[in-house]
Amino acid sequence: MSSTPPLVETIVHGHVTELRLARPPVNALNPELCLAITESLRAAVADGARGIVLVGGPKVFSAGLDVPYLLSLGTDQAALLQAWTAFFDAARALAGCPVPVVAAMAGHAPAGGCVLALCCDYRVMAEGEFRIGLNETQVGLAAPERPAAPSASCSGPLSATVRSKPNSSSCTWSSTSPGSAC
Repeated sequence: MSSTPPLVETIVHGHVTELRLARPPVNALNPELCLAITESLRAAVADGARGIVLVGGPKVFSAGLDVPYLLSLGTDQAALLQAWTAFFDAARALAGCPVPVVAAMAGHAPAGGCVLALCCDYRVMAEGEFRIGLNETQVGLAAPERPAAPSASCSGPLSATVRSKPNSSSCTWSSTSPGSAC
């Protein structure tokens, strides 16, 4: 009998706990992964972690909500509510975590992946042609107020910096201070 691998792998490095998202290929956020994030954060704190590093995949931190899954729900309001509730619970768990949480992004973080990263105290992104943002606006959709709120409160006009290397088209984004609401 084979067991299902965890959706979040926990690796303890002394007082720092690494929580590695493990839903290949792009860590799309379905209710099960969101619940695993919430439970893993709580367990890490209960086990004495003094800091947590949330790690995504090598090319995509998290592609955001699992849109095909959401579309498969059709008009099932209860299932849609459960999916959104699980996502917001994970975001709240990150934002309200009593120990510092760092989002370690070695790849893209669009949409819900961006929201989760913004709910962490610090964000570190690999250098390269990676993007982070609420991509809903790029396709003509307004980002719902609730998921967009961390972006507005965490990256005000003076709290974000963009650095580019000379002779390079790549940029890195970093927050100059942890977000007060995240």
